[in-house]
Amino acid sequence: MTSTSIPFILSEPRQSLSLGISAVIRRILRIPLVLKVMGANAIIVASALILVGGGLWGDDQGQLAVVLGALTIACVVNLILVRLALSPIAELERISDRVSRGEFGARVSPSLVADTELLRLTVTVNSLLDSLAAERRRIQKLGSLVVSAQDTERARLSRELHDSIAQTLAGAGFQLSAAIAGAADDDTRNTLATTRAMIGKAMEEVRNISYSLHPRVAEDLGLVPALEFLAHRIGERGTLKVSVTADIGARNISAADAATLFRVAQVSLQNAEGRTRKGAAEILLYTGDGTVCLVISDDCDGMDTDTRNDDNFRNDLSSVIDRVTLGGGIMRVEQRRSGGTRVITELRCTGTTG
Repeated sequence: MTSTSIPFILSEPRQSLSLGISAVIRRILRIPLVLKVMGANAIIVASALILVGGGLWGDDQGQLAVVLGALTIACVVNLILVRLALSPIAELERISDRVSRGEFGARVSPSLVADTELLRLTVTVNSLLDSLAAERRRIQKLGSLVVSAQDTERARLSRELHDSIAQTLAGAGFQLSAAIAGAADDDTRNTLATTRAMIGKAMEEVRNISYSLHPRVAEDLGLVPALEFLAHRIGERGTLKVSVTADIGARNISAADAATLFRVAQVSLQNAEGRTRKGAAEILLYTGDGTVCLVISDDCDGMDTDTRNDDNFRNDLSSVIDRVTLGGGIMRVEQRRSGGTRVITELRCTGTTG
C-alpha cells in the first residue's frame, strides 16, 4: 500500500506547480494589449540600458549594436504580441463569411491569447449570433404555420371547385345530352351541342384550377407517383419531355415536405415550358444524411435569376423559394454550362424511415 501511495504524493506538488504556472501564464496573456506592449518595451529598453551602463562593451560601436539589437528585438516582440492579441479579428472575419454563406451555426472559438477587449467582443458576437439563430427559428416556425394555413385554405378551395362546381357542371352536361337526344330540329341540337361543349371546356378549366391550387395526387399517392403523374401530364401537352428518377429507399417523406417539393417541381417545369417550344427536362429525387433533395434540370433557354430580387418581380418561382426558405431548406437556381437551368432544392427530412 505504501509503494502505491508514494508516487501519488510525490506527483501532487508537481501538478500544483504546473497548474500554478498555467494560471500565471493565462493571467499574463489576459493583460490588455497596451500594457503588454508597454511592459515588453520597458523590459527591453531597461535591459539595453543595463548592458550599456555596465560597460560590457567599451566602444561606441558595441553600445550602438546593443541598442539596435534591443530595438530589433522590441519590434519583433511587439509584432508577435499584436498578432496574438488581434488574432480573434481574423476569426471574426472567417465566422462572418461562413454565416453569410448560410452556416448559421458557426460561432467564434475562445482564444487563450486574445486581448481582454477583443475577448468581450467575441462573446458579444456569439451572443448576437445566438439571438439571431433563435429569431430565425421563430420566424421559420411562424412561416411554417402560415404555409400550413395557406395549404389548408387552398385544399378547401380545390375540393370546393372539384366536388361542387365541377359536379354541377357535369350534371348540366348530362341534362344537355338528354335535351340534344330529344330535340325536334337540327338547329336546336346544334345549339345545345355547342352549349355542352362550352360546359365541357369550363369543366376542364375548373379541374385545372383545382389541380393548380392543391394537387391532391401528392397526398393520395405519395411524392414519387405524384412527380411521375406531373411528368406525364406535362408530356401530354407536347412542350417538354420529362423523365423522373427517384432514389429514396424506404424513407417516408412527410406530407408537408412532399407538398413543398411537388410545388417546386410544378413551378419549375411550368417555368421551363414558358421558355421553350420543344425541350426536355429531368426530375431527380434522392435522400441524403437527414435531407431530401430535388434537382430539376432542363435544356430550355436560360433564366435571368437576378430579376428575382426585383421588388416588382414576384412570380411563382420566387414564392416557392420563400416557402423552402421558411421551411429551413435551401433552394438554388443555376445556369447550366450546356444551356438550360437547374433548380436544386434541399430540405431537412422530417419523415421517418420505413
